[in-house]
Amino acid sequence: MSLSRYPGVGLLGPFCRGHEIVCQFGYRHLLCKPVDKPHDPLLNTPNMTLWVSATFGEQFLVNRHSWKNSPELLNLIYCYLHNDTYAAIQQSESEMISTIAIALEQRSLLVIPLDSE
Repeated sequence: MSLSRYPGVGLLGPFCRGHEIVCQFGYRHLLCKPVDKPHDPLLNTPNMTLWVSATFGEQFLVNRHSWKNSPELLNLIYCYLHNDTYAAIQQSESEMISTIAIALEQRSLLVIPLDSE
């Protein structure tokens, strides 16, 4: 993955401000909490289709690009969501996807497209 131009994106621990995820079509997205959303006037609006149902969020996460994303990306997002470095240790991948998808539906996490389509 390439480095983000936004400060704190992709970091670990309390300095983390979100993570980049590549969808199945190869487009980059910023996944962050609303309080960590960068103050960039040229940043796209969040993807509102993931707010409709947790099923859409699950499909987005399950169908992420297989080799452009880090293998531990779900662990990093889950730990970022819970503000805990070791939160994902006892969770299976399906449980993490379900929890992250519910957070997307509840707007606790935003998915912002970074690439123009």
